[in-house]
Amino acid sequence: MKKILGLTIAIVLIIGAVAGATWAYFSDTEASSDNVFAAGTLTLQLSDNDEPYQDGVTASWSNTNMAPGDDCSGWVDLKNVGSLAADHVEISFANTVTNNVTAGDDTDISDSMKVTAMSYGTTDLLAQTTPGTFDNTYIEAASGGDGALTLNELNGITIDDLTEVPGANGAPVVRFAMTVELDSATGDGNQGDSVTTVITFTLNQDVSQ
Repeated sequence: MKKILGLTIAIVLIIGAVAGATWAYFSDTEASSDNVFAAGTLTLQLSDNDEPYQDGVTASWSNTNMAPGDDCSGWVDLKNVGSLAADHVEISFANTVTNNVTAGDDTDISDSMKVTAMSYGTTDLLAQTTPGTFDNTYIEAASGGDGALTLNELNGITIDDLTEVPGANGAPVVRFAMTVELDSATGDGNQGDSVTTVITFTLNQDVSQ
């Protein structure tokens, strides 16, 4: 009887020891690191006949000694060096006229500066004949429908929705070209006068812009 009791106590003690024991388990932890979320870029750069691609160019069109009938041609190439694709380009025009003749002379030389050629990529901008072609900016309407567009008529105009765009990461590029002629019939009131035109190019990512 004592032997059985002793055995029973021993079993109970073993069970208690097992129940109170702490067991070790293996584990392994790994992480996904360097997860980067960054915005892409839409970066327009311009180049002309004597300037490399950069943020803006100057004097792409320049003739400071024009006689009646003389013309001035130039071009600007557009490149998107950013990583995002663009949807369309806008081109806007703003003039500053300097009258150097007499205080009473109100002749505007920009009325005598005729745009005889203007293209963007493969599009002849002077050949647009459908109102609303460029987001309700209609070249012929701006020129009064007379087929003779002047710098004065372009002043304040924005040509929008030009969908031939420079490609992302620098290729391809698109060229804007223009020729301006001092009207052969311009009068003496324009002697010494000048007009400075700023042409602004805007690259847009989305059709809603």
